[in-house]
Amino acid sequence: MSSIFHLVYYSRAAEDLSYTDIREVLDVSRRNNTALGITGLLIFRDGFFLQLLEGAEKDVRDILNRIREDDRNYSIRVMIETESADRLFEGWSMAFYDGDISTNSTQYLVDLFEAVLEGGMTKKNLIMPILRKFRASAPDLK
Repeated sequence: MSSIFHLVYYSRAAEDLSYTDIREVLDVSRRNNTALGITGLLIFRDGFFLQLLEGAEKDVRDILNRIREDDRNYSIRVMIETESADRLFEGWSMAFYDGDISTNSTQYLVDLFEAVLEGGMTKKNLIMPILRKFRASAPDLK
């Protein structure tokens, strides 16, 4: 079995982004990702996106290039590029978690965004383990 490439990035959402825009992003992502065998997670919180993409490296990088051209987000910063034997979000062409809903604000989500936004690259070794814990504890994925 071949290894799975994982890429995690964060970006700022456009100021005028609406939930209709997010729904459109998810619909297109799910359709395209299914065709390419890509899985992952998109989290929206406090005007930021955090996304994990996993699959064949070339396909993941191609998707990231398309995301960079999308004006619904900007200031994209890749945090992690790694490989492993398994997927974190197998079965999810693009899981979505709305971190702005107060009942969804788990400690793992808070830890994840603190590691990304405050710690930057110095805490990137914390991000994948937090994503694993988040996946195990997040029943509200859509």
